[in-house]
Amino acid sequence: MSSFFLKPWILFYLLPFVGGLLYSMGFPMKDLPHFMGYSFLGIFFLFISLSLPYSREASQKLYERKLYQKLLTGLVFCAGHCLSGYYWIPYTLNEFGSVPFPINTLLGLLFSLIIMPQLLVFILLIHMWSKLNFKSSKLAGNIYSRNVLLALLFTLLDRFIPQQFPAHIGHTWLSLAPNLGLAPLFGVPLFSFMSYWFILSFTSLWRTKKIDFLAIGAFLCFVILNFIFPLQWNPENDSSPTRLRLVQANVGNFMKLQSESGDQRSIQEIYKSYLNLSTRGAQAPIDLVIWPETAYPQLLNSAILRMNPSFVPSLVQQTTSLSVAPLFFGGYDKSKEEDGNYYETEYNAAFLINKEGTFNDVYHKQLLIPFGEGLPFGPLNPYLAKVIKNISYFARGNRFTQFKLENKKTFIAAICYEILFSSYIRDFLNEQRDTDFLINLTNDSWYGRTSEPFQHQFLTHWRAVEFNIPIVRMTNTGISSLLYPDGSESRRLKLFTESVLDIDLHTPERSPTLWQSYGFLSFFIIAILCFLFALIFETKIYRPSLKRS
Repeated sequence: MSSFFLKPWILFYLLPFVGGLLYSMGFPMKDLPHFMGYSFLGIFFLFISLSLPYSREASQKLYERKLYQKLLTGLVFCAGHCLSGYYWIPYTLNEFGSVPFPINTLLGLLFSLIIMPQLLVFILLIHMWSKLNFKSSKLAGNIYSRNVLLALLFTLLDRFIPQQFPAHIGHTWLSLAPNLGLAPLFGVPLFSFMSYWFILSFTSLWRTKKIDFLAIGAFLCFVILNFIFPLQWNPENDSSPTRLRLVQANVGNFMKLQSESGDQRSIQEIYKSYLNLSTRGAQAPIDLVIWPETAYPQLLNSAILRMNPSFVPSLVQQTTSLSVAPLFFGGYDKSKEEDGNYYETEYNAAFLINKEGTFNDVYHKQLLIPFGEGLPFGPLNPYLAKVIKNISYFARGNRFTQFKLENKKTFIAAICYEILFSSYIRDFLNEQRDTDFLINLTNDSWYGRTSEPFQHQFLTHWRAVEFNIPIVRMTNTGISSLLYPDGSESRRLKLFTESVLDIDLHTPERSPTLWQSYGFLSFFIIAILCFLFALIFETKIYRPSLKRS
């Protein structure tokens, strides 16, 4: 091991910081090419800086550090990750909250404390491992079983520790699509697990001078299997496609805020834009017109719309009448009588209006963004809402709505970051199993010309791959497109352009994937089998070969 890299300030602070910078570069960047290898290298730098339980090495004393020092190393990695991957947070604080520079940058850096909570828990558990002297246990007595166990632990934490913007190393594999044949079977967790296992083989080599042949061999087999059995998508099996019109109105943030506060000039400008784009001439009849999240700025009441069609807004009625097509759009739905705090009086919602201008159904967002759409403090929230005013405090939906079109095609909706949570989409699809496609309504305008819209779309595409279902991504300012289950994509509506996309969506008959049916269990069984095989490899192959030599 090079003495240069063993200098504490380099090993424990500089390397993890650089690792955090590199980790983000495995995901789409606005002005830089992204490559999954960058994330692998970033995690490697992180792992060699942590006190992972590898014994019998010359540098063991160097890694004997206090818990707060280990956590600081993790936070330094998170800071690098935050600066390169989440640099759009300070922009959003300035745009949405009018927080000036440099305060917005400092507040953005504070996000490092929560950006990867699973990493901090991992460090805590590893610290407990070393204190309990578990590193000498026969359960994980060699690098083979130990590396599997560490990879499984990190993957479990990725899955079960709550995160606001889950971007795991397994997601970076999307760059290899369609060569991701195991994704519909075992989801992102298997790709994360194999990545961690492979990286840990180099970590243990760095620390112990021993080669983990099992990890390297398993990784190569994993890659080969994904290439031998690529993702499949056969649109030609659907002879009656659904003609969609995606309307990207490119409404500016200032105008959007003004319209929601009741400014009539802004409201009329938005109405005019959506009406003109939605009803312009089409080459073929449209089956569904789609607007993005919160496109309609004024509060609606679905309970009244359901009983009396005359309350459907005139803009919506004009749109459906002139386009001769139903309209699916994002807006606000009343949940209860307003009170002085406006606490949970509205839903972030998606409405379907029939082409006759009558109400069809509504979906209410269920996964609310902490500190943006609600607070994560449970029973304390109503009291905190009286003090903390700069939050929407949406009510939480409780129904998995399925929408049906006249051509008998069915779809479900996810609003904004709901699409990032695989377990939620899995529950939704298992509730509505005969769904043909999914619409993700979102509004990324708050993030400006940054990497966030590209990252958001990149992570969204994994749901199409895992569940073998096409996703319609409809945004206010871009990127809007169709995301296909084989990892491919339709033509895009680019960032900050006012445009429409008329496109035929083919939806061949689909059945639940293994990942949809069994979820995390399907991956966990594979991981346990890998661990058992590692134990067998150690006891039956590796140790006997050492004795013979």
